[in-house]
Amino acid sequence: MRVWIARLPVLLMSAGIVWVSNQSVTVPQPFSFADKLYHVLAYAVYGWTLLLALRTFPLASRQQLVLALSIGFLFAASDELHQAFVPGRTADLLDWVADAVGIACAVGLTIVRKEHACPK
Repeated sequence: MRVWIARLPVLLMSAGIVWVSNQSVTVPQPFSFADKLYHVLAYAVYGWTLLLALRTFPLASRQQLVLALSIGFLFAASDELHQAFVPGRTADLLDWVADAVGIACAVGLTIVRKEHACPK
């Protein structure tokens, strides 16, 4: 049961991202490049939930981090590709870069936290 509780957030985030990407109407942005900030923030949370889910697998810490980056980057790329087929949406390389930055931030913060954690 605990395993599924740890994996549920990434499944919900994945579904939420796909749902938002499937909307053909976009929301007006309050400032230029606001959408890139939204991408970074959303994918930072996605990366964090991905790391939580990967902790439930018998992998070394480094493997979890590399897998989180790989899965996250591929999911972001597939999301952008998906948007190319949604009326009113386009695939945007800069959106993917913002997604990748968000995932990298989640992984980077995890590394920093582990480096500065108090020894047990």
